[in-house]
Amino acid sequence: MKNYSQISLKLTEFLASYLEKSGAKGFVLGVSGGLDSAVVAALCARTGIETHALLMPTKYSNERNLSDALKLCKDLKITHKIIEIQPILDSFTAQIGEQPSNLRMGNLSARARMCLLYDYSAKVNALVVGTSNKSERLLGYGTIYGDMACALNPIGELFKTEIYELARELGIDEKIIAKAPSADLWEGQSDEADIGYTYQRLDEVLRLVQSKSEAELACEFDPKLVATVFSRMRANKFKLSLPPIASVNGE
Repeated sequence: MKNYSQISLKLTEFLASYLEKSGAKGFVLGVSGGLDSAVVAALCARTGIETHALLMPTKYSNERNLSDALKLCKDLKITHKIIEIQPILDSFTAQIGEQPSNLRMGNLSARARMCLLYDYSAKVNALVVGTSNKSERLLGYGTIYGDMACALNPIGELFKTEIYELARELGIDEKIIAKAPSADLWEGQSDEADIGYTYQRLDEVLRLVQSKSEAELACEFDPKLVATVFSRMRANKFKLSLPPIASVNGE
């Protein structure tokens, strides 16, 4: 069992130390009313450094999530602003002259939000803080240059199941902890339904992928689950690396 009190302290020290070296004055992040952003907001608030939250709903956003996000910001005493991004999405749809698929609109929503976060970060001289956990990063469950973009990420090495434990250590409202994981990208969207398995089952495999082969894990777990994990990891590995740059020096 990990000591989540020590982890919390280590992560707040990481945030404060990185910010001091950067020369920026504070943090900014998107707060959705979901677990990951709630945990990151709480960590930022614990540093005692100015923290800004942007709440960026669409017409598909769950009202309960917006309500939970507002309450979280008030409880943490962090600056917050609501920016409706539906007009941005509608303008995009009108300009391309077609209705994109759910996946395309989900990616657009994530990138619109990140554009707003980086614009706001320039306004207030703050660092954009990421909210993607290790499970999402390994599986590629996120939008490159969207929700996966950030200046720093305090929870990127914690599996989703560990985020629940950290949330309780941080005193996050149980209503946020108990809700089903969702990026709120379209009506009824669910993270676990998209992937096909619960994070509990996914993390059982993900914890072992660096020490055991796909064949070995297929003997210990549901082969379809293992195949899903490794397939997603292979397909989305590029999201974890900077784009390759061609050499012109013949080396």
